[in-house]
Amino acid sequence: MESQDRATNKNIFFLLWILCIVGSWAVLPYVQYLAIVPHGVSCWKISLFGTIQSAFLFGIVCWLSFVILPKTDLHPFIVKNPLKRVVYPAVLFGVLVGLVLFLFDKTLFGNSLLSATHPPFWAGLLASIYGGVNEEVLLRLFLFTLIYFVLNKIFRFGGNKRLSVLWVTNILVALIFGAGHLPAAFKMISPSAFEVFRVLFLNGIAGIVFGWLYWSRGIWTAIAAHFVTDLMIHVFLI
Repeated sequence: MESQDRATNKNIFFLLWILCIVGSWAVLPYVQYLAIVPHGVSCWKISLFGTIQSAFLFGIVCWLSFVILPKTDLHPFIVKNPLKRVVYPAVLFGVLVGLVLFLFDKTLFGNSLLSATHPPFWAGLLASIYGGVNEEVLLRLFLFTLIYFVLNKIFRFGGNKRLSVLWVTNILVALIFGAGHLPAAFKMISPSAFEVFRVLFLNGIAGIVFGWLYWSRGIWTAIAAHFVTDLMIHVFLI
């Protein structure tokens, strides 16, 4: 039974790897619109480089996750009753997070230069695939699992301390998730404390919710919720 579960997980990781490559294609119109990539580079060169880079990076990420995950008590691939476990919470929390981020962006961060940057809705729609799949595989399935594993290995937490370790891991990963958006932001605007706080705060909120969904509901719920949130931000509320 254990070998059968391992073979099943291997197939899931392979599927996630393929989806991450697709996600790297889907985000290209978005990054080109924001002029994040160098000018003068042809689309086919960007696509080729992005495919090779994504295949290599997420191949390593998926393999490491496959190795580390069985050493933890996380079970991100359980999909019993998919409507209750995946669809309903993903839609509910995806919409709520999207609305919360939108309200903060229009009130607390209304003067941000980033708030005025809106690629076409179709580019945002495609980029939502990257956000949902690639970012969740990298940040939650890999990084969350890795940090949680390391913390438990070093400090040997257990029993009633498990929840505390999960929340510490979640907050750390959410901060990293926010910081990961800074390089792209600073290619569009000049760095400032206000803009840094905006990026960390908004992405931190989303990251905490997605991390909680990851350990409590699984990777598919986190992916779907992240996708819905990105749709709210980049398609429906622009």
